[in-house]
Amino acid sequence: IDGIHYNKTRFKEYFYFNNNFRFGHGWGGMLNVNFEPTYRTLDRTYHAVYNVSGQVYKTFLDDNLQVALDFTPLGNRRKLDRQAGSNKVSYKYTTPVQYVGFSLTWNFSGGKKVDVNVVDGIQDYHETKDNR
Repeated sequence: IDGIHYNKTRFKEYFYFNNNFRFGHGWGGMLNVNFEPTYRTLDRTYHAVYNVSGQVYKTFLDDNLQVALDFTPLGNRRKLDRQAGSNKVSYKYTTPVQYVGFSLTWNFSGGKKVDVNVVDGIQDYHETKDNR
């Protein structure tokens, strides 16, 4: 946003690390890490958010069947502080981030072949304003 500064900066930083692994005999996995540092804008402080998640999988039957274990062992959800006059109001997303899941996926091919016509999309950009 040209010419508008929020506490000496106009950018919010995000850091992502996404890595996919493929090993022999149908084994594979992925590891994802994201980090959003503490950010201050106007009367608000958005505290650091981070997340580490991954997946380990094994494929069978010529890669048609996949069994996977999904997990999120570490993370910190959003916490927001807002200054309302002389009072500080805090909001915190307290749902635990830890997660373990199991999935079973079947990939199939065949069926009727179809042609798909591509239609050019329209992009709209909107400025979001924080009304107090």
